[in-house]
Amino acid sequence: EVDLIVADEFRDGNVPAIMKPLTVAKRAFGSLPTTVETFYYRGDSACQENELIGWLRNEERQDGPAGFIGFAISARMNSALRDAICSTVDEKSWERLNDRDATVIRECAEVVFVSNHEAENKQSKPLRYVAIRMRLRQGELFGDGSSVKHFAIVTNIWDWKLEKLIDWHRQKAGTIEAIHDVIKNELGAGVMPCGRFGANGAWLRMAVITH
Repeated sequence: EVDLIVADEFRDGNVPAIMKPLTVAKRAFGSLPTTVETFYYRGDSACQENELIGWLRNEERQDGPAGFIGFAISARMNSALRDAICSTVDEKSWERLNDRDATVIRECAEVVFVSNHEAENKQSKPLRYVAIRMRLRQGELFGDGSSVKHFAIVTNIWDWKLEKLIDWHRQKAGTIEAIHDVIKNELGAGVMPCGRFGANGAWLRMAVITH
């Protein structure tokens, strides 16, 4: 069912998004009815966490459905990944993405990259890294003074074309934000009822059930 919330987690405000995302992921997959037989997962860079990705890759995972879970997650851009994009992807490998934005040129390419965590787990199947390059059409500079911006996606889906994979991953944009808006501003979860953590967690849960 579109826009159905399958899991929630009430957390302290100072807890970073990257901390233990596997907990709520397990709860979400466990909430799905048994009639669901095909599973996918997509997320932003806060989901690029070793324990979560390891669980998604393991087809004999504990506390979750057996078999393949296709995922696409925004990769955190670090110096090693940026260097791999800039030094190993030749110009002819970049493919133009169809985009309605008339001011930006977006291109994509495969990039050969192995993270430190993957290097430590040599028995695992390799992951696929897809680089995205953005440039302004008129040769202008971005607000930070750069002429080009690089982003990347890490995935275990090898049989999709780049544009299909990127489009599917981008479709998550705005979805959780819209849910947050409804939960907070229409269903009252934006104002906590008291100073007690458990009671406030129950308040969020009631708003989620109402949604």
